[in-house]
Amino acid sequence: MPKRHRNLIALITILTFLRMVFASFYPMIYGYFNTQDLLSPFLTIAQIARLLMYLLIFGCGIWAIKDKANRAIPFYLLLFFFNLITPFVFG
Repeated sequence: MPKRHRNLIALITILTFLRMVFASFYPMIYGYFNTQDLLSPFLTIAQIARLLMYLLIFGCGIWAIKDKANRAIPFYLLLFFFNLITPFVFG
């Protein structure tokens, strides 16, 4: 596996971990922004961040297919599906 794919997988794994930490505090943050009447912008930003994360993982997976880095593809697929399922576990 090329070094750039190892670095990208490490970066996406760190972003996934940070997202899980954020998700554990999501109900408290949701409540805070609801009391401040800022819930709509918060939900919009959260959805955009989630979409950007999906697009990043998808783009890296396509790049791995293009580079024929067969050992990296399962990691991108696993991270994509893990990030896809996480909101339903914490939501």
